Amino acid sequence: MTMTNANENSSTVFPSSEPGWEPGVHRTSEEGELLALSPAPVATGERAVDVNAWIRRKNEAWLDLQNGNLLFGAEFSLMFLSLSLLSIGFLGFGFMFIVGPNQFGHWDWEAPLFMLVGNLLISLPWGLYMHFLGNKAVKETPPVRLNRQRREIAIPRWTEGKEFKLPFWTENTAGIAYILIAFTIAAVLYAPIGLENNPEEYVQRVRSYLLIALMVEVLVVGTYLFIALRLKKKHDPKLIYEIHPWEKLVAYIETKHNMGPSLMATHTVLTLAIPKPDDPESALAAASINVGHETAGLAQWECIRQFMENGPEACPDPKDDETLAHYKAKCRQARKDMSLLPWLGKKVGDWFFQRYLAHIITERRIKTLALKSLPEELKAWSAPLPQDQWAKPSEALQSLNQQLTRAYERGLRFTRMGPVSEWQAGREAKQRSKRGRGRYQA
Repeated sequence: MTMTNANENSSTVFPSSEPGWEPGVHRTSEEGELLALSPAPVATGERAVDVNAWIRRKNEAWLDLQNGNLLFGAEFSLMFLSLSLLSIGFLGFGFMFIVGPNQFGHWDWEAPLFMLVGNLLISLPWGLYMHFLGNKAVKETPPVRLNRQRREIAIPRWTEGKEFKLPFWTENTAGIAYILIAFTIAAVLYAPIGLENNPEEYVQRVRSYLLIALMVEVLVVGTYLFIALRLKKKHDPKLIYEIHPWEKLVAYIETKHNMGPSLMATHTVLTLAIPKPDDPESALAAASINVGHETAGLAQWECIRQFMENGPEACPDPKDDETLAHYKAKCRQARKDMSLLPWLGKKVGDWFFQRYLAHIITERRIKTLALKSLPEELKAWSAPLPQDQWAKPSEALQSLNQQLTRAYERGLRFTRMGPVSEWQAGREAKQRSKRGRGRYQA
């Protein structure tokens, strides 16, 4: 389940400019079928259910849509910490205790030291790499924000930046630099062991040379990366938000059929898009989420529509699966429900994936990191307004929603009613027919 922003907006195409594009329209696209939901975001009669946990934050003024399994990423990076502790404990200290003390009663600390240095040079960098990769993913998938007081939607997009490659820096160069620094650190730590039969002055001199070499390596690589990354940041795409009226938003559910050599895969996405002013067939900014089925897409859409039309109480709250409080409550409940051995197995798994710490990291990403890089313009746009300044829904949309609500109560289905305009025309024709029969009978 992924959420995608239209970074390459010119390639995001939808048939909103075709004649008759309105809620209820079914269209066949090159990859599957489309069901139009908006412009004119009418009621669909489905229950509002956050099936795919797309709702991330909610208050009286705005709603954030942001997807992604942040907890899994945190657990995966922290797994390297557990692996380090296990390898040092079992392989390092375990080997030391198996060998036992020597004839003078001294323990051999070489194995624990070897495992410690190995983990500092291998496991720790990989764990940190995965951690910062998770932070980067959070920053690069900013939320879609809906403001019900302004009746507008803000969808993020990235401005096109110039491709910038660090000079002299390739995957081979990075690997060589890492190996060189790691080898020098290992040499500094193991020099006394490898040269234990040499004079003390010679050992100290070798260690001094190695320390100087390490300082030079770190200084050169660190300075290069500091300057190069700052230059790269200047050329990177910039995050901006496109703001659009809620009632003119293009929204649709698309069911795609992917044909393979031996199977056919079907997946369904809900897409929210802002059309380009000069090219209505292309999106200026867009966001999509896999919903699995058309019915689930309608339930997800109703979460958004209910918030905008009826307030935060009508919309489901953000799921708390990734909060520390939820994790603690689950642990307390598990202790009550499980017998001793399954509960101990769960605690071992919790420790291996460092779930307590993972929930703390995930909460920080949701509450702080994901909002830290948002533009100041969006923060100002999100500020609450006095109630007398709230935008009002159009009378046409209110009237249509009232008519549809009554029709749904009589058994009408949004997916079967066809285009709204045709349904309205048929409804008016039936009313005229009933009035005509009434006069004739009189």
